[in-house]
Amino acid sequence: MDHQDEKKHGGAEPHQEAAHESHEKPVPAPKVKRPLHKHIWHHSKRIHRNLTKYLYERDTVLATLWVFIFIFSLHEIPLNLGTLNPIKLALKDFDMNDLSYAKLNMAKNTPMDSNIVVVNIGEAKRGEIAMIIDKAATYHPKVMALDAVFDSAKTDDLAGDSMLNASFRRNKNLVVGAKYIEDTATEKLILTRNYFKDAVPNYGFVNFPSEENETIRYFTPIKEQEGSKEIIPSFTAAILKQYKPEAYERFVHHGDHETLINYTRRPEKYLIYDASGMMLDQIDSNAFKGKILLLAYVNFDPNNIEDKKFTPMNEKFYGKSVPDMNGIFVHANIISMALEDNYIKHLPLWLTILLPVLICWLHMSFFLRYYLENHIWFHLVAKIAQVASVIFFVWLGIYLFDKYRLKVDFKLSLVVIIMAVDVIYFYEAWAVWMHKKFAYRTVFKPHHH
Repeated sequence: MDHQDEKKHGGAEPHQEAAHESHEKPVPAPKVKRPLHKHIWHHSKRIHRNLTKYLYERDTVLATLWVFIFIFSLHEIPLNLGTLNPIKLALKDFDMNDLSYAKLNMAKNTPMDSNIVVVNIGEAKRGEIAMIIDKAATYHPKVMALDAVFDSAKTDDLAGDSMLNASFRRNKNLVVGAKYIEDTATEKLILTRNYFKDAVPNYGFVNFPSEENETIRYFTPIKEQEGSKEIIPSFTAAILKQYKPEAYERFVHHGDHETLINYTRRPEKYLIYDASGMMLDQIDSNAFKGKILLLAYVNFDPNNIEDKKFTPMNEKFYGKSVPDMNGIFVHANIISMALEDNYIKHLPLWLTILLPVLICWLHMSFFLRYYLENHIWFHLVAKIAQVASVIFFVWLGIYLFDKYRLKVDFKLSLVVIIMAVDVIYFYEAWAVWMHKKFAYRTVFKPHHH
């Protein structure tokens, strides 16, 4: 009985257990998670393959060349459409690095320049200017500079002319502004608007190479007379020559070339006095001693644009409508840059030309890979790549300018990135035609997509 029960009940259990086990699925081994550095390396290699797969193809090189041919051709077309003028003017005076001043407050933490004092002469007449100069001289500045030009005699104020003439002769450390023009007959530069030229001990031109109503980004340290060794100093060069000769030597080393101004200070970063307060001895005379004293018209009324210039520090960095800085503070920024030896650095010309070529070549290789192998995704990927590249190169340009005072012009690079996609279609049509006509070897095939 026990034996039968054992067969009936207990004997079946091992077989059922075995059958149950035979139907169970094997437990998979736990998946090993790839380390982060290997994950990054894997995707980096994939991106590298996408970028370089067509890098050395002849079509990639020639398509890159086509981009620059198109840019040059469009540049040479004499478009003069009235509807394009506002856009052309708005873009003409735009520089990406203006964002550093307008939005990133690049000069916000710059300390005051203790070498320079500005005195506002307001609407003073010539006799009053003479008295201001003589009074300022009693405070013993090392250099005085008057940012004013004088066209001719004042027939209704001959006494004022006489006073100013005498003051100019007395103060040998004075620099006075002038302007130069090119004499068309002799092709020589001559200083003009300098009625007191025989009395003034030191002159310097106040011209800027920018056109009227353009942003002042560049200045010329000196002008060299063609065919002679005569040098006409700029207003700031004449000041530096008296104040700090070693800074002057570095300054004129830039020669008769447009030099980028490193704007480091807004007007509030300079010590400013009003001439009326100085005449009444309401200022500390020690503030002037041994310094550069700049005498000029100054106004801080945003609605008063007299003697104001457009600068990169303008808070409205594109489509500028209101100038933001009196001319004397442009000169002050140039002097500060020279004294601090804080000039803007540039890439060599060969690298400036090579950089957009390399950028275009890499993008063209990347675009061709999707154009030929994943055309359904081509437009989406290309637009994302264009936007990402534009953002990156704008950021990179601003970063290099802000941190290292290195100006890298990425404008052409941005243009070639934008044009590369459309040029592919033109190049494909040409390459396919050449293939049919002359058996030209190409990665493009007729109606490949």
